[in-house]
Amino acid sequence: MDVEMVFNELSAVVPAPDIRTARQWMSALIETTVEATVKSYVSRVFRIEKDFFNILIANDYSLNKWLNDREVDIEQRRRFRSLTTAYPPLTNFEDTDIEDQYITTDFHYKNKRADGLGIAYLLDALALSFQSDSDWNTSQIRLDGSQIVHHACHSVHVRENADWLRQQREKNDPWLENGLPKNGQHPYIPPKKFYSHKLSDFKEYRQRGGFLDNKKQIWVWDKQEKHWDVQFHPYKKDNYFRVATDGRRLD
Repeated sequence: MDVEMVFNELSAVVPAPDIRTARQWMSALIETTVEATVKSYVSRVFRIEKDFFNILIANDYSLNKWLNDREVDIEQRRRFRSLTTAYPPLTNFEDTDIEDQYITTDFHYKNKRADGLGIAYLLDALALSFQSDSDWNTSQIRLDGSQIVHHACHSVHVRENADWLRQQREKNDPWLENGLPKNGQHPYIPPKKFYSHKLSDFKEYRQRGGFLDNKKQIWVWDKQEKHWDVQFHPYKKDNYFRVATDGRRLD
């Protein structure tokens, strides 16, 4: 399962005392996203609230101004723009049960409404905060309802959540559920580009020692070369492509 990121809006309630500190907040946030996405294989999806880009991170200094601030390292701004921001926070999410839970449940932290933290809890996502308060200097946050939210405002928090992140990536993993081998050198990436349904829909195709998917494609494991040969209809010698164990299509 992909792990996404959700912004904790409570960490932006009080702006930084000056622009220099605000820039430091943003630098730390970006370093945290890099640690999460590059080293821990978290999705680049960053779920935010409506007014996220208008947040004042210092007096008369919004996040939009930071994005256009030439005194800010251009690579930092580029990395931030490379994130896939999603608004509203539950947009493009197919699970209506989670939306219903969000609507019917009030999430609070220290008696303050905590929408971002609540959404992170519901989605099993990683909540991200500015380094604006000692409350956010932790890898886990306990909400008023005793729900535990996995969280980071520093790259070290991402590393402290490493076991949980790995468990989330492997949760509902159709490759593991079907006993399919994986290459431990790569993170699991669902092969959505090649097959739109879950591999859990596969039925064993005993005649060929593989699995037949809903597109009538036959997935056969190549034991010697350690990849999948995916044969498509009409079945003949050249009608196949190869997929690595991490979901990458091979040339």
